[in-house]
Amino acid sequence: MLIKNGLLVKLDSATNGDLRILDGKIAEIGENLIPASGEEVFDAKGSLVTPGFVDIHTHGGYASDFMDCTKGAFEKALTFHLDNGTTSVVVTSCTAPKPQIINFLEFSKEYMKSGQGVGAQVVGVHLEGPYLSVKNRGAQKLEELAVPSCDDYSYMFDYADIIKTVTISPELDGAEQMTKALTERGIMVSGGHDDGIYPKFMPAIENGLRHVTHLYCATSELRFEDGVRNVGFREYALIDDRLTVELIADNKHIPPELARMIIRAKGVDKVCVVSDCLSCAGIPVDGTIYKLGTGDNAQLVVVNDGVATLAETGRYAGSITCVRKMVKNLIDAGIPLCDAVKAGTINPAKVIGEDARVGSLEVGKDANICVLNANFELEKVFLNGLEK
Repeated sequence: MLIKNGLLVKLDSATNGDLRILDGKIAEIGENLIPASGEEVFDAKGSLVTPGFVDIHTHGGYASDFMDCTKGAFEKALTFHLDNGTTSVVVTSCTAPKPQIINFLEFSKEYMKSGQGVGAQVVGVHLEGPYLSVKNRGAQKLEELAVPSCDDYSYMFDYADIIKTVTISPELDGAEQMTKALTERGIMVSGGHDDGIYPKFMPAIENGLRHVTHLYCATSELRFEDGVRNVGFREYALIDDRLTVELIADNKHIPPELARMIIRAKGVDKVCVVSDCLSCAGIPVDGTIYKLGTGDNAQLVVVNDGVATLAETGRYAGSITCVRKMVKNLIDAGIPLCDAVKAGTINPAKVIGEDARVGSLEVGKDANICVLNANFELEKVFLNGLEK
């Protein structure tokens, strides 16, 4: 396959050129490449050609939640993401009873081993909870929250081969030891849903915490305590170069002005766009009540004004916006094209250690590619070189 006449969005520049795909990989990038005998040619006609998007924090889509743990649910949700240009997905849990979380891990592992099905590729798992603060639990179930020092999290060690990230509140008792144990097993620890102020979260950072879950959404903020003003985790995350951060750039959770501020403070290489999509993503808005999670422990959510909210309180529960549209939101906010695309491709790929394989248009990488028009609408998507 030869993609001709595209505006190739690379790491630091967007240039006119061609791209050859061979055996599911990017085999050649250049100008005026000559088709081989019998080679299929796709004429991009000047459209943008970007890497497939990488979503490291998402719960579902097309009325399916990954916690449902069925092949049908996985394939529906993964189809939503692929239909929107996301080719690599880290499936995400929510706070739930431990047997449900273990079932989610076991099913995800078997799904990945099975060769997977339709839709985007699952490249790992993100556990969001249950080791979160009560105050900033967001849409997570209060009844299932746990504290590391009082709970056995060793079951996670058995799934270190698929767990990419674990979100914990870094100020919780035992978070330092939990961070160290997970980091030693190659699992990225992310801080989020916290209620800590400086320096209470520093021991976790010193022991390996390197990422921040949806910054400015359920993260602690500047406040007075004992007559002293202390920065929260959200402010500290902006100044520690060891930390990468997530943005739910749907213009609801994070308005454009805040997105610009965060990117300016952190630098373009430290920011990852994440969809945090719930099962209601991609579904017509008709007042239907959906679930975050599965079974009787699930939270009930509805869609209001372009965002998922808790049915009972109206508080934000998650997003219904895919990564591609979030990248477009960053561009509309004034972020340069290549920088905005990085936030949805190579940056998250680096966080989960998949950047040698996906996340940029480079020879030798998987041919996960999007062709987009000037409005950033998807014209074509290739997964491992196959047109989808």
